[in-house]
Amino acid sequence: MTKPRLIHDVSLRILAGVRDRLGDAWDALDGADRERIILCAVDAAELQLKALSLPQGSEEQLKLLREKAQIHAQLANLTAAGAVRVAAVFWDAVRGVVNGAVAIAFAAL
Repeated sequence: MTKPRLIHDVSLRILAGVRDRLGDAWDALDGADRERIILCAVDAAELQLKALSLPQGSEEQLKLLREKAQIHAQLANLTAAGAVRVAAVFWDAVRGVVNGAVAIAFAAL
């Protein structure tokens, strides 16, 4: 699987997790907020794939934390009143996708 395809697949899983967790609140978001969440899902997928390949304690991890903070700031800028909830739901969905990917990788060993 190519890296762009992997990023696409992971971002779709993140987005599906966000939509599932938000339920009807997803439909209440305006188009600009939904688009921002979609773009953040792509950024988070790239971030998580980078994070999985880095050694512990590397200087690159600090860079990834700054990237995560930028994604979180984008989520915090949502115009919806529930922006805080969206950010929490978003990162919960990311954790779910990453934990599932790690479990699959370990099962393959």
